[in-house]
Amino acid sequence: MDYKEFTMVEFIKTEAKITENKIVELETKLGYSFPEEYRTHLLKYNGGKCKPNVFSFIENNKETKSSIDWFLAIYEGKYDNLKLYMDMYIFEEKRLPDYFIPIAHDSGGNLVCISCSENENGFVYFWDHENEGNNNVYLISESFNTFIKNLTEN
Repeated sequence: MDYKEFTMVEFIKTEAKITENKIVELETKLGYSFPEEYRTHLLKYNGGKCKPNVFSFIENNKETKSSIDWFLAIYEGKYDNLKLYMDMYIFEEKRLPDYFIPIAHDSGGNLVCISCSENENGFVYFWDHENEGNNNVYLISESFNTFIKNLTEN
């Protein structure tokens, strides 16, 4: 699936374009690579807001919806900074499952994460910060491009 298929999804308020070297710096710190579809997204958009922005997932056998507030970006700013989120959730507080990278958040502080594991590379998950310690991770999509393609309006 090519990004040309996502013409219905608009990204605004993105940060400055980045180079592959910026992604490699973060990957080196992590010790593993970002999924290819997500790398392509970062190189093209680098964070920002999107329209449409609503996604759904199954939580306790029922459909639940949330919406993306901001995609995280690689830049030196204070807010929605991918490196700062990685530092906090992965390295300092160790709150995310292994091989998860936060890629976006909703307005309630929950995270959308992408898996970098070998078995689930590129799978997109919803991480519910209010249910930590319990089963608080829910599959949204088995690929980043499908996740973007399936975004809807309210």
